[in-house]
Amino acid sequence: MKRVLHVMKPSLFGLGVAALLMAAMSWASLTPRASAQNQAPSNTVWIIPIETEITSATAQFVRSRIDRANRERPLALLFVIDTPGGAVPAMQRIVDDILNRTELPTMAVVRNAFSAGALIAMATEQLAMLPGSAIGAALPIQVTPTGIAPVDEKFTSAFRGEFRSVAEARGRDPRIAEAMVDERIEIPGLSTSNELLTLTASQAVEYDIADVEARSIGDALELFGYGGARVERLEPNLTERLGGILALPIVAGLLLVLGIGGLVIEFFTPGFGIPGAVGLLALSLLALTAVVATPSGIWDVLLILVGVVLLAVEALILPGFGVAGVLGIGVLAFAVFRIFQESWVFVLGYSGVFGGVLLALMLWFLPNSRFAQRLRLHTRIGRSSTDDGIVEPGRYRERADLIGSTGVALTDLRPAGVARFGDDRVDVVTQGDFISHGTSIKVLHVEGNRVTVRAATAEASASDERANATT
Repeated sequence: MKRVLHVMKPSLFGLGVAALLMAAMSWASLTPRASAQNQAPSNTVWIIPIETEITSATAQFVRSRIDRANRERPLALLFVIDTPGGAVPAMQRIVDDILNRTELPTMAVVRNAFSAGALIAMATEQLAMLPGSAIGAALPIQVTPTGIAPVDEKFTSAFRGEFRSVAEARGRDPRIAEAMVDERIEIPGLSTSNELLTLTASQAVEYDIADVEARSIGDALELFGYGGARVERLEPNLTERLGGILALPIVAGLLLVLGIGGLVIEFFTPGFGIPGAVGLLALSLLALTAVVATPSGIWDVLLILVGVVLLAVEALILPGFGVAGVLGIGVLAFAVFRIFQESWVFVLGYSGVFGGVLLALMLWFLPNSRFAQRLRLHTRIGRSSTDDGIVEPGRYRERADLIGSTGVALTDLRPAGVARFGDDRVDVVTQGDFISHGTSIKVLHVEGNRVTVRAATAEASASDERANATT
């Protein structure tokens, strides 16, 4: 059995609040409602397919269809099962809903029911096996960041107890059910003490796990006493399919990084552009996932909104990184834990990986991108005269023309200060000497905006020394 542990602009703030609130309010609109016009015909059997890996989205889909069936009252529910297994918490929700929430007869037709699928199939009142089908192999395992590992004996014992309890509740052989979970249980003629039990279609019927073998779904309905009934297959709608994809830990982690990263970039750039739009879209999809594909509700969506607001406060109102930023990240992590439950570790793990990749790309790509060119200051700030002699504030050009010029120190040079050369005031620096204000100075060289000078008297003395040495 697979166990998955798996400065802000007002307009930006308003858009972020609106987008997340819209996703939150979609919870009500996605909840199916019964009416006098949509009652199911009394001779209809509803088919609920479970034909993928079992996740929180699967459990949410099954629950919504069971609740709808309780309102609209079809003849019965038929679960078509073809799954390799999935998350234990999701399986437990489905089994509990079939046993305790469903008010109608339940049936299952098995193509392949491994791991979690085996217990779901056995939870129904009637069970049919199709040709070439199999059921069993329900060893619980856990997927960790370092790989697959066995669970401890405490969990195995509890899981074995669940299989035994469900089998007893439906009149199936509890010993056979336990052998699907624990390889130490030997069933003579079926399994040894070091292999898990997996049953073929005929074996499942012979050993009281399944009720009948059927050639097709229609044949199973005939055998179950529903021959001639109208059949309606309830597929996941587009929103539920999208939610199931978005609920995958790797996708949810990417959405979380894009959402936070996009808004953080937007906080520090003027106007509202692509990063903010991407961030809002990603967080809105994450909120939609919480509503559609997980057992969470509107309060979990609001937690995401609170986390984003706290990060915004940290970025814009309280510069630096302090209490608001830590609380914002903590609230978002708590929201992820509540929403994704058994897979929250993987969601946060993938978020860390994608966050590191995004940061590396920004450090490597952004400085040389066209977007960064628009943000970069290409002229040095200062005051300089243009070619026509007019002083133009806000621009600075290299003063190579000053090399060799003589001027006057307007302040003490310690070693930096201000000097006048003609009509220009220029920031200058000495070679480490102190020069008092009013002293005549001469420019030695210019590097960028660094103008190096020395006292003109010292320059004259140095020239005299060189002349005397030559003589």
